[in-house]
Amino acid sequence: MPLTIHGLNAGVIRRDNNFVALALKIKHETKDDSLLFFPLLALKDLLICLEHHLPAQNLPDDAASVLHGNAPALMEDELKNADASLCVARVALIDDAENSLTIAFTLNKDETLNLKIADTQIPALVNLIIRAMNNAGLRAVVESVSSIVDFLPLYDVDCQDNAQLEYDTYQHPEWKYRLFSHYLVVIYQYKNDQGEARTSGSVIKTRTPSRSKETQGIVKRLLRFSNRLRKVDNAPCKVFVRTLAAGNQGTLTQAQCLHAVHNLRLQAEKSVA
Repeated sequence: MPLTIHGLNAGVIRRDNNFVALALKIKHETKDDSLLFFPLLALKDLLICLEHHLPAQNLPDDAASVLHGNAPALMEDELKNADASLCVARVALIDDAENSLTIAFTLNKDETLNLKIADTQIPALVNLIIRAMNNAGLRAVVESVSSIVDFLPLYDVDCQDNAQLEYDTYQHPEWKYRLFSHYLVVIYQYKNDQGEARTSGSVIKTRTPSRSKETQGIVKRLLRFSNRLRKVDNAPCKVFVRTLAAGNQGTLTQAQCLHAVHNLRLQAEKSVA
């Protein structure tokens, strides 16, 4: 049986003013406590799970009051002398129910803690994480992490003059693919430092179609995330976005994704010719 949450507390471990880990202390209904340490990648994966289940509407803060009222004490010594065996090595969403989600946290000591989080508790948990990071002077870190939890990068591409594609591939655990329903292909047309016309692109998964306002924001943030696409950031460019597939009916192959980039590039070039 997964453990449940009865109270929450959080703190941040820094070294030379740099983020090391978020400490999350959880009181369970059995009155036992769990202490977990989240380095940056594990924290990002936790936020991906939570963002997927964030309620669309504001909920009464009853759950927040309960979690705050039952918050376990987080001692300074627990942060200064953090037990490395309690560091979260992997995060996996193992159950995505209608009113809750269950996440598996695999620790460095090869133990796994399964935690069930009610939808009503998610806003309080997210706010607790953000507040702890802000109080530690790490607002920029949490903003950077939060900006990449609503899409999944699959391929980043540079289109060459000979119709060849140079690309980077991203690999993700299966549970992440299930969280996002729409395959999108994105093309950026721009000029390099020598004034030559160039085209780069990407294939991503999102929860929104190509014409949505949310997707417009993702397309801009994607440039800061990708090493290959970063050269396009802040450069004048034309952007083209198309939905390749919607729904979790199947997984597109690498060939299908890269072929879609090539086709959209040709369509984009024709539209501006």
